[in-house]
This record gives sequence, structure tokens and C-alpha cells, in this order.
Amino acid sequence: MLLETIKHLEIFRPKCDSTKEVLHAIADLQEDISPALPFLNSELGGWDYDALNHVLLLKMAPGKWITLQPRQIAVRGCRDIAEARALVEWIKNQVNEIYARRENIAPRYTGQASLKVMEILKLLPKTNCRVCGYATCMAYAAALREGETSWENCPPLKEETFQVQLARLREYLESFGWRTLDA
Repeated sequence: MLLETIKHLEIFRPKCDSTKEVLHAIADLQEDISPALPFLNSELGGWDYDALNHVLLLKMAPGKWITLQPRQIAVRGCRDIAEARALVEWIKNQVNEIYARRENIAPRYTGQASLKVMEILKLLPKTNCRVCGYATCMAYAAALREGETSWENCPPLKEETFQVQLARLREYLESFGWRTLDA
């Protein structure tokens, strides 16, 4: 087990705006979890990963993030104390479970934040049909990058004429560990 002890857990309202209806949590760790970060990035679809400084950001939902550093876990955007504690416990379990399986996991050193909206747009049909729920393919590409929608929500991509583009789009997204927020 890599992560056994959380030395200290602080749950608080953001100091810059104490009227916010959300809580943040910071867990100080006894152990250094940096060896697990590339594997966590691979398995959990990290939003951004700084391998040099050993920082992994996980985008859980709009406004809800988990940041992992060698000896600290920070959770942003919790509804209440119970959710903050549950997310810290969940990520602690993920660190241990994924690190235990590391020999069967290809580490990943890039994150979804490196995806380029223009590269995604190049692979879309560019019909601006709005069937996906977005006003333009550009808006859809931006939402796709953020994980707010799925490539499956673009009906033209499912047409036979766009199968090559769909395959390239999926390959491009998956190369960065892309996932939708609800995944």
C-alpha cells in the first residue's frame, strides 16, 4: 500500500470568497505518492499532468477538481463536509488500487488540457447543424475538449462518409486520455 496515512485534513470555505456555497479540502499525506501519478493519470483520465513538478489535476465535474501532489491532495468544489471526506477517501483508495496494478498499466505523461480545439474542429463534419445541441461545430469542439459532451452526440459523424474522420477524432482524443466528465 503506497498511501497509508493522511496526516491532516482541512475542510474550509474559499478564503477569497467565503460566501461561496462550496467547500475545499486539503489532505496532507505522510507518504510521497508521486510514483503513482503517471498511472493515476492513465487510469483516471487526468485533465493536466506536470511530470516535472509531479502535479496531476483531475476534473471531476464543472467546478469540481482534485489536485494530487507528492504529499498533498486538494479537492475543490465540494457540496458539503461529507462529500469532501468521501472524495478524499475515494482518491486515497484509487492511489492504492491503481498503484498496486501499475505493472499492468501504461503510464501517461500528457493530459486532456493539451488537446487543441482547432485540431478537434478539423476532424468534425463542420456542418453547424446544431443537432448536437451547440450553435456551431466550433462550440461543440470546445465542449468536447472540456469533456462536457461526447463525440457520440454528433449525428453526422456516424454517417458513412465521416467514418475516417471519426476514427481519427477518437484516436486523437484517446491519445490524451480524453473522457467525458460523467465517465
